[in-house]
Amino acid sequence: MNKLNNIIRENAELKEEMNRLMELVKRNQVKHEGFRTVEFSFLLAESLREIIEKPLHYLEDIFDVDRAVLCVNKDIMNFDRETDNIGHRVYFMDSSAFKAFFLERRPYTGESRLNLVSEFDVYEDMESYLIAPLFHGEDIIGSINLYSKEASKYGGEVSTDFMKDLSAIVSVSLQKMYNTELIFRQTRTDFMTGTYNKLAMAEFLEKLMAEYRRYGRGFYFVLLDIDNFKQINDSCGHLTGDNVIREIAEEIKAGLRTSDVLGRFGGDEYFLILPNHETSDMFTLVERLQDIGKKVFNTYGFDFASMSGGVVAVPGDIKPEDSPEDVVRIADGRLYYSKKNGKGFFTGV
Repeated sequence: MNKLNNIIRENAELKEEMNRLMELVKRNQVKHEGFRTVEFSFLLAESLREIIEKPLHYLEDIFDVDRAVLCVNKDIMNFDRETDNIGHRVYFMDSSAFKAFFLERRPYTGESRLNLVSEFDVYEDMESYLIAPLFHGEDIIGSINLYSKEASKYGGEVSTDFMKDLSAIVSVSLQKMYNTELIFRQTRTDFMTGTYNKLAMAEFLEKLMAEYRRYGRGFYFVLLDIDNFKQINDSCGHLTGDNVIREIAEEIKAGLRTSDVLGRFGGDEYFLILPNHETSDMFTLVERLQDIGKKVFNTYGFDFASMSGGVVAVPGDIKPEDSPEDVVRIADGRLYYSKKNGKGFFTGV
């Protein structure tokens, strides 16, 4: 009887162990499928915002990660952005941060902040971390960082095999995304000045007009050019004329806000798109543009040159039913008025 009871007990224990193993297999299957979901979502992502909303979010949900972060080497991949911290999920850092962590061979896993560089200390509740570098060739282009509130999560002996596979996928995704942005930039960049071109201008105006119609957000549009520019080319040659165009663009760009847009309209003409500016700001800006012209022209001894412009206020000069072409047309008409009525001033301010 005792022998039978022992057999029954052993069978019950075996069944319990089998159920436990089956549950483990199911969990591993779920994580394996989840890992594929994370991989594909990284590869399909078309923007940094999409990386935050999908793969990083999936990592946190599927693998019980408290904070998943993508760090990007901004010295190699200088994406267009308004800030180096996007949603506390994507951070842009100097090469020195990655060199300090990875080239000094600090532990890729840990249960304290002792071995973290300050740039990677981005999650206040962190008790342990798991970090993997992202490579493109021999360059470290970033890292994928996982943080946990539990010291035991990534402390001690932790398998990092899945992070090696994941980091390879993220590297490919990041490089693809950056190459796409570079192509996008090149088709919207003026080759001489490095500022925006007319294609970019049209896209900015479409976007801002849509925001004006929907939210009532205003902006200013400015067309300006160099007075007597032909005389510069005729007296000193086209290379000097090109240098003047570049130098004025550089001086203007240096004083703009992140949200302001500068581009070359063509020839010696420039455009400015200025969201959320007050009228008083425009008076100051016009004075500054005139001062920039004087500074550059005096360098070359061109006392005959000056700057003229036409300014359009949205709203004010433009109605919701008007088009981006109407904005440009009015600015161009005001620039023409300035040129025909003495030059050296801006109409519309």
